[in-house]
Amino acid sequence: MNSILAAAGRYATARVARPLFATIAFAGAMHLAVATAEAVTLTPEQQAIVEKYKISRADQETLFGTRTVAAKAASPQERAPSEPPVSQAPGFLSGTYVWVGADTYKSIGERLTNINGGTGSLTGSFGGVAGFNSGFNLGESNFGVQAGASIGIYDPKGRIRLVPDDENPEFQTYYTAGFYKRGDMLAADPTIADRLSLGLVYDGFHAKRWGINANDIDLGQVRGTLGFALNETTEIGVWGTVGVNDDEAAVTVAGAPGVRRTIRAMNQANAYVKHNFDFGGELLAYVGMFDGADIAEWQIGMVGRVPLSDTWSTIVSANYVSPSAGAGPVGSGEEQFSASVGLAYHFGGNAVSSTVTGNRELPLLDVAGNRSFLVTD
Repeated sequence: MNSILAAAGRYATARVARPLFATIAFAGAMHLAVATAEAVTLTPEQQAIVEKYKISRADQETLFGTRTVAAKAASPQERAPSEPPVSQAPGFLSGTYVWVGADTYKSIGERLTNINGGTGSLTGSFGGVAGFNSGFNLGESNFGVQAGASIGIYDPKGRIRLVPDDENPEFQTYYTAGFYKRGDMLAADPTIADRLSLGLVYDGFHAKRWGINANDIDLGQVRGTLGFALNETTEIGVWGTVGVNDDEAAVTVAGAPGVRRTIRAMNQANAYVKHNFDFGGELLAYVGMFDGADIAEWQIGMVGRVPLSDTWSTIVSANYVSPSAGAGPVGSGEEQFSASVGLAYHFGGNAVSSTVTGNRELPLLDVAGNRSFLVTD
């Protein structure tokens, strides 16, 4: 099902979006040309007179000596950067989006070693993911609560024939819940508090048949972010995670599910830069370090969002985690990375935002995944 939805998303993007945008642009150009030739929009002074004295359209044409037309409302793409997106759905749905996508990753569970226990390289897993994320702001404030979850299916053809369960796929479930505060760069004179955004969530991770040895695991972490807006379109900040519980899994020797070690979420600290573009998309890039007890040393990553309309957007993300060990068998056994691409639907029609303020109803943090939830032993 996920593969069908992902294929449909790619088809819609490549085969439908571009012709549709071309048609809309052409129709808009023709409409503008005809409107310009046949009519003239009232000047601000004339509009003020019309509103003050309630002059009819027919009397306007007689008074001003020309046919008049009402000013056209700005489209989402034509909104000024300082104008916030407007929700098109009531209640819970106004801050909710759903998505489907494809995801590939390498984690410590994918470590492939020989039967004598020698360290080897990591294999990889590929699958499909679907999920939702929802935010709800508290009254008229910029504070809100958020909750979301995702489910992923990986390795549909099973895994190496050294473990008892080698035919069934791997299942991953992530859930995220917490609170956030968005900045307000749309204020006339933003204060320090207006420039700050923050969020704190709990991420839970449950997996069935995770990794080469088909482990069943449950892990958790706390994830937080703190950002400072330099202007309406650029924000800098930090985000990080702290593991809060551990589990046991076979991550040492492929084909030896009884050889188990303690695993947990990595403790990481990252610095980021986020930029929102005039067309309504955004890009966040980051670099980070890890706890000295983790098997990782540093990482780089990115998350991007490109709106296709008010309600549809594409989401891409990727990261690379450099091992704490040097080059060679040990280092290759610790190296990790992930990459994903997805198609999202925003019920509130708020997929477009050309400022870092965004829409206060939308959740500030994304649902955890293989990019943000890293595992170490």
